[in-house]
Amino acid sequence: MKIDYIYIINLQTDNNKIINKLNSVNWPYSINYEILPATNGWEIIKDKSLVEFDFTPASWWEIKDNENKWYSRQVTPGEIGCTLSHYRCIKKAYEEGYDNVLILEEDFYKLNKSITEEELKSIPKNASIIYLDRNKVNKNETEKRINKHITKIGYSYNTHAYIITRKGMKEVLESPILNNVITPDEYYSALNGTSNRKDAVKIFKNSKFKAYTFNGGYFGQSSLSSSTSLTESPPEVVSKNKVSELSILDDSNWENWSKKYINSLILNKEYDLAIDEPAPHVYTFPFFTKAFCKELIELSEQFKWTTDRHTFYPTTDNLLEVLGMNQIWNRIINDYVRPLAINRYELVGKSWEGKLHDESFIIKYPHDQQAHLSLHHDFCNITTLVNLNPGEFKGGGTYFPKYKCLVNPEEIGVMTLHPGSITHKHGARPVIEGTRYVVVSFIRSADHSAY
Repeated sequence: MKIDYIYIINLQTDNNKIINKLNSVNWPYSINYEILPATNGWEIIKDKSLVEFDFTPASWWEIKDNENKWYSRQVTPGEIGCTLSHYRCIKKAYEEGYDNVLILEEDFYKLNKSITEEELKSIPKNASIIYLDRNKVNKNETEKRINKHITKIGYSYNTHAYIITRKGMKEVLESPILNNVITPDEYYSALNGTSNRKDAVKIFKNSKFKAYTFNGGYFGQSSLSSSTSLTESPPEVVSKNKVSELSILDDSNWENWSKKYINSLILNKEYDLAIDEPAPHVYTFPFFTKAFCKELIELSEQFKWTTDRHTFYPTTDNLLEVLGMNQIWNRIINDYVRPLAINRYELVGKSWEGKLHDESFIIKYPHDQQAHLSLHHDFCNITTLVNLNPGEFKGGGTYFPKYKCLVNPEEIGVMTLHPGSITHKHGARPVIEGTRYVVVSFIRSADHSAY
């Protein structure tokens, strides 16, 4: 199988941001794409002429007083718009003669794996739809592994990344979805005959429709059940919550931002309780919350990575400036790292009282690409390194040969602090499985930065 074309459904994201995310993916070959404006369900329920299809929401969907909240309410306007957007992509692909298309929703982001030609060739010939990422609803449900790459799936959610074949397109277009509009997650499971909603299965099931998934996720989704998503909430709620809902890029309320993303022990300066010293003048301590680490990884994968910024010891990285995080990160360094460093290293002098200067960047070490970094010194006073995703890779860690010490914290968001030059030569041990993400800062005092 070969992917002929990519459609990206876009409701409220800047097209350049989507293009950057697409460019960051290692596609098996060149694939053309089109960013299609999504159907805004909150507008079309007021004026059906805004959409090219006659449609009727599924009035039977609501089961009153059901303990499952998704079953005990009517289909939302946002879900109607989402389904019609997917339907529009499929109809367009079918009419333009494509055999296989990849459909992405705007909030996709790349995970650690890239799809290969071998995996595409492993797709069964009878496939209708192949998920590149999904959530299994019935955790105890037995699913059939077809081969080392493919599983035949049961009841599944998430439609932010899937391939649909020409066979599947025809089955969708011939189904009664326009007369019974429900959310795409439920619709595809009902068409597959695997939904827990027997009423939906009775209406939609097609025994020829075959749903599969790749064994391993390729794309995540950043706005699941978010109040800033028009799928879940009307425009007035989205507009309000986009101002009030914190994200790592919004430091308009620094106190609340810090409470959400910085460990409370660091905020309260409980250094003796928080800090360990695995080697002389090497300090480790919990610093960022899981929410921060998750959001930063998601943000980083929306941009193209560089591999040639450093002359002597290149890494696959990106400056935080590119991510729009440089001012916030500099604030973090000066408000929270500086007092900790002054405390541990007993630093004195006016150069440490003023604003510190830093070069900060996020690095990833994929096990099958650049998996390690050779021994080196850093050109700075102090280096910080934050582990963003321990548990998602094997191997890795920062090794200090002079002290025979490997620092590789198992907890998410732990920061390592060590002298940058002369005494603490170090390197990154190889990652043998998965991808390791870290953030590094080269911190210089006012005096050091003048040289």
